[in-house]
Amino acid sequence: MPQMFPMDWLNQYIYFLFIFYTIILLNYYSITSFKLNKFLKLNNKTNKVLSWKW
Repeated sequence: MPQMFPMDWLNQYIYFLFIFYTIILLNYYSITSFKLNKFLKLNNKTNKVLSWKW
């Protein structure tokens, strides 16, 4: 029985880490996509301004 306990604990730990990282990755991707969207919009504006100046 003592050998079973560490494995169980390890399993739970891995499971927890997996959930933790998925949540972080999801948040990271949503934030980056949002920033990218904003950046692209800004870039569009600057491109228009640049083309207008040229």
